Amino acid sequence: MIRIVVVEDEPLARQHLVDLLEELPGTEVVAQAANGREGLAAIAAHRPDAVFLDIEMPGITGTELMHLLPEPRPALVFVTAYPQHALEAFAGGAVHYLLKPISRVGLAQALGRIRPQDDPLQQGWLRLPVRRRTGTRLLRPEEVEALVADLGDAVAWTAEGRLPVDGSLAHWEERLRNHGFLRVHRNALVRLEAIRELSADDELVLPTGRLAVSRRRLEEVRRALGLA
Repeated sequence: MIRIVVVEDEPLARQHLVDLLEELPGTEVVAQAANGREGLAAIAAHRPDAVFLDIEMPGITGTELMHLLPEPRPALVFVTAYPQHALEAFAGGAVHYLLKPISRVGLAQALGRIRPQDDPLQQGWLRLPVRRRTGTRLLRPEEVEALVADLGDAVAWTAEGRLPVDGSLAHWEERLRNHGFLRVHRNALVRLEAIRELSADDELVLPTGRLAVSRRRLEEVRRALGLA
C-alpha cells in the first residue's frame, strides 16, 4: 500500500486528485494540505511513501517545499499546469511530473515509478480504466477482446459493449504485450485467446465483432495463431 499526502492549494483540484488516487488499487491518501506549510506538517506527521504536490502555491511553493524535506524523503510527484518547472523538479529529485488536467493513465504511470519492482501490483496487476459517470470501471485484460483506436483514445471491445479507455493505443500496446495481445492493424490490438476464426478475407472473428488484419501484420498474426 502506497501512503500518499496531497498538497494542493486549489480545493477542487485537490479533491479531484484525491478522488483519482483513491480509485486506484494499492493507494491510500493519508492527509491533504492546502499550502506548503500544511504540507510540511502533514509529511512530518504521517511519513508518507509519496507526496503529490502543486508547484505554484502561496507562501512556500512546491519546489521550495521539496528542498525543505529532510532525508530520507518520500517520493515526490509534481502536479501543475506549468511545464516550465519540469527541469527544476527533476533536478531536485522528483520521480514524476504530471500536467493538469490529470488523467488516470498519468497517475498510473507515476505510481509505477514509486512502487518497488517486486511489488505484485507492479509485476502482474493491470487494469484498463473506463470512464463512467458513477466512477471508474477497471477492466481486467481477459475481459477485453480488442482495443481499437478512436480519435487518439482507445475503445475496448467487451461483452458489455464498446467502452472508452483512457490512453492511446501505443500506451496500451506495451502494457498488454505480456497479457496475450497482438497488434493486428495500426488501429487495433487483439487478445489472441478471444479470436474464434481467421476468415478467408483476412478478418479476425471475435465474440462481439470482426476486425481486419492489415497486410503488413498478416504473417505475424498467422504465426501467432499457429497457421504458418
